Amino acid sequence: MDIVVSKQKKPLLKRFWPLAIPALIAGVGIYYTLILGQTDFSIDSNSMVYGEVQQGEFSVSVRGSGVLVPDQIQWLSASVNAHVERVVVKPGKEVKKGELIIELSNPSLQQLLEETQWELEAKIAESTASKVAQKSLFLLQRSVMLDAQLGYESSQLKLDAQTKLFAKKSGAVSKIDYEKTRLETEQFNRRWKIQQEILETMKDNIVAQNNARNSRLQKMRKTLERAQQQVDDLMIYASIDSVVQEVAVEPGQRVNMGGNLAKLAQQNSLIAQLQVPELLIGEVTIGQSVIIDTRNNKVAGIVSRVDPIVVNGRVQVDVDFVDGLPSDARPDLAVDGEIKITQIADTLYVNRPIFAQSQSSASLYKVSLNGDFASRVKVQLGKGSVNQIQVISGLALGDKIIISDGSRWESHQKIRIN
Repeated sequence: MDIVVSKQKKPLLKRFWPLAIPALIAGVGIYYTLILGQTDFSIDSNSMVYGEVQQGEFSVSVRGSGVLVPDQIQWLSASVNAHVERVVVKPGKEVKKGELIIELSNPSLQQLLEETQWELEAKIAESTASKVAQKSLFLLQRSVMLDAQLGYESSQLKLDAQTKLFAKKSGAVSKIDYEKTRLETEQFNRRWKIQQEILETMKDNIVAQNNARNSRLQKMRKTLERAQQQVDDLMIYASIDSVVQEVAVEPGQRVNMGGNLAKLAQQNSLIAQLQVPELLIGEVTIGQSVIIDTRNNKVAGIVSRVDPIVVNGRVQVDVDFVDGLPSDARPDLAVDGEIKITQIADTLYVNRPIFAQSQSSASLYKVSLNGDFASRVKVQLGKGSVNQIQVISGLALGDKIIISDGSRWESHQKIRIN
């Protein structure tokens, strides 16, 4: 008896699995060819920073860092050669105007002051003695002039009497006696006038000598004042209500005339000195608003000066505070400043890409809608701010671009984003 054995059909999976592997390989090849093969450079999305084009009011500003410095600084200097005897105050101490800060010493100046005082006293005594002698001579000359005046007046009376008698021709007065009296009267008159002139000359001489003595005394008094001032200058006092920023000497040190001793600064009169990169300084002008950030406070300021000189690629900008100093303001405090350049009412802008410059043309990578690719496009940039920059052309509202450093793929027109 024959037994019929029926064959079982194989499952579909076992029947077609030898064809699945070639199909998968073919599919991957097609994917790489159509999709991934479009670019020859790929990068991880997590390693990039993106920016999206926005539209609206755009604030143009420039940022700089710097420090707070006193607006009113005074250096106290030595006006004489001396030694430092004592340092009364230390840096950081608040002082009032007229408060002693440093005490200097110079024995020779003290000796010079005493000698000058003695010399002045001697000259005053000499001047007094000279005035007494002049007065005596003046009185003596006045007496001589009065005697000459009396002689003339007496002779004139005698001449008047003889003139009357001689005119009557009575013989009481001879012509010889009359002529003799007339000549004597004329001599007495001349002698009187000469004595008057001598007295007037003596007056002028006395005035001239007094003026000369007074000038010498005044010169000596000035010398004494200068010597006294030099001694007084050995005491160094605060010239303003301030804080002692620095003391440049120590006890026992010798200081020369003009040498700096101490630095004073008014605590309530500080300004911010910002260092702005020279590429950004073009639009910074006096009068622009500034926001000063002290890390603890933000206060308003205004640009008061722009240095005309570039130092190490930066320009110094001085900023005055508008609403008073912040509570944590101190000299040499590090601050940041944002200078407001202008406001643009309605424009396109995007977060500032690395190395993007204001008013320039740049090649940026715009991300595709599906986020898989980024293609290089030419973009015209306008005014730049601290963290954002204006878009003139090349991008539209909502476009997404890569703003991180693209130096690794800048030679490729299109990159793939994983």
